[in-house]
Amino acid sequence: MYEYHWLASPHRYAHPSNLEPMTAPLSLPDALAQLPEEERIILSLHYLRALPSREIAQMLGVPEKSVVAVMASGKARITALLGLA
Repeated sequence: MYEYHWLASPHRYAHPSNLEPMTAPLSLPDALAQLPEEERIILSLHYLRALPSREIAQMLGVPEKSVVAVMASGKARITALLGLA
């Protein structure tokens, strides 16, 4: 016979007084607006204009590695802003 002690745990459910109030999630345009300008521009060029990092780097006159690094930080920031991380 199995014993399910975890079912009787007093910590299994959060008490309503301990919960933080829920806030409405950000929309994608709102999250994009909160990004630093360079992240917003580079992510928009890559995802909305379908440009590869090489072309973005050429347009902006920066190394491709810089574009890739900004894309990574921008994706992490927008993922967090949208509550997906």
